[in-house]
Amino acid sequence: MMRKIVGLICILLMAWTSLAYAAEANSILANTEVSQNEDNEALPLTVDNRTLAVFRVGISSYTQRDRVEAAKLRLARIIKTKGLGKVSSMPVIPPGVGMAILLDGQMVFTIQPGDINELAGETMPSAVERATEQLSLLINDRRELNNPKQLLFAGLHTLVASVVLFLGLWILSRARPRMLKLGHSYLALPIARIAKNTVGVTIASLNQSLQWVVRIFLGLLILSLLYSWASYVFLQFPLTRAWSENLNVTIFGFLSKAGLAVLDAVPGLLVVAFIVVCTRYLSMLMAFFFNRIERGELSFAWFDRDTAGTTRRILSVLIWLLALAMIYPYLPGANTEAFKGLSVIVGLMVSLGASSVVGQFASGFILVYSKSLKQGEFVQIGNTEGTVAHIGLFATKIHTNLREEISIPNSVLFGQNVVNYSRLATNGGVISQIVVTIGYDVAWRQVEAMLLMAAQQTAGVRADPPPRVFQTGLLDFYVEYHLRVALDEPQRRMEILHDLNGKVQDVFNTYGIQIMSPNYRSDPEHEKLVPVEQWYREPAKKE
Repeated sequence: MMRKIVGLICILLMAWTSLAYAAEANSILANTEVSQNEDNEALPLTVDNRTLAVFRVGISSYTQRDRVEAAKLRLARIIKTKGLGKVSSMPVIPPGVGMAILLDGQMVFTIQPGDINELAGETMPSAVERATEQLSLLINDRRELNNPKQLLFAGLHTLVASVVLFLGLWILSRARPRMLKLGHSYLALPIARIAKNTVGVTIASLNQSLQWVVRIFLGLLILSLLYSWASYVFLQFPLTRAWSENLNVTIFGFLSKAGLAVLDAVPGLLVVAFIVVCTRYLSMLMAFFFNRIERGELSFAWFDRDTAGTTRRILSVLIWLLALAMIYPYLPGANTEAFKGLSVIVGLMVSLGASSVVGQFASGFILVYSKSLKQGEFVQIGNTEGTVAHIGLFATKIHTNLREEISIPNSVLFGQNVVNYSRLATNGGVISQIVVTIGYDVAWRQVEAMLLMAAQQTAGVRADPPPRVFQTGLLDFYVEYHLRVALDEPQRRMEILHDLNGKVQDVFNTYGIQIMSPNYRSDPEHEKLVPVEQWYREPAKKE
């Protein structure tokens, strides 16, 4: 009987102590006002990598940060004095003030109504359940941390998992050549046989594509192995177990969000595909129209055959830019801050680096539509002489007689003097000239006749208009003669002038006239002539 009375007294004392502590805590909390921090900062209560709760409001003069620090201190004190006990919860008196999370009957922290994220669908019961669950897991992790046997098993499991990881990586590295060989035999070769007449489909291109596919597949397998190993190893140790749980939640949450984002983006991508297809067919129709103009099959007063190709390219760029502007709002992530920031950076880079490009484009635009040059014309630009091979919006290509292709930037060409030998050569040939100087002791009529004779003997010199000789200067010691001829082929200008100079020398030697007009004091003792019999001395060969 006495034992029962003593036991009953002990039970009553323990109950009274708990009620007194709870009443004291409730009275303290009931007499304090919940305060909102000015910056409304939400601070998580994280212990051993586990988030027990999130404090969004302060209590009286205590901020969220003060609540976090106080909860950590109370938890450490309770574990140190009471040990790793049982986790529970109880409402704070008066009702509606909040819920207290207890460890061994002692309050660790409270969850206030202002801590509940109602916009995310959180409620007080769900927040309390999560807090008690996380605190219980924390206590269990602490128990395992104090158990050497459990840590030994965790180390053994980590060792086994690492061995399995390295074995899997070794198998994948050995499997790559085998996969490539099987893919070559059962995929690349059959596809190459079926599509042997298709442009661009070769066994080499198929093997290269196969290598990329195998590389991506093996890369995904390696990432999966590393992820599985990290998740399993983190799960074995108490202090990193929360990392494993958060890793799984993060990865699968990301995959689910990515999948939902792809599904949400499908309607927009269909609109993008529709715009791209329409733009593609419109560009093809425009190309067909301008190609016929360029070939001379169609003729319009407002479109020139020479500028049809450039006009087609400019309109094609404008059409695709318009399509890109229409596509932009439908692209996934177009409204995100990252996408907007990237657009600003790209725009800034283009603005800073495209000043010279814009200048080249403007110069090319003027060259094309001013028609100062045309493809196929023989021109001289500075020291460059050749045929215009291509007129682009940024550069013009010249093919010289030395089999060189010279690319001249349009901004440079725009500031050069351009000599066009072909523009006026349609009705009278290209006019070229050579200059000789003959002394006053030779009759000018004889010199003129010999120069005209040399021109008539030269292949490539036109008879209409006929060659003409002009005396352009009566200088101190000689007369200057200009022989002007018309050439049928401007591209052969240098070759024809070479032949013409040779014919002039032959004719003058034949008639005993020296082509020598130095600043001299007296005439030479012997005339400076080449006899006919010496015209073909070695190594020259008679034609």
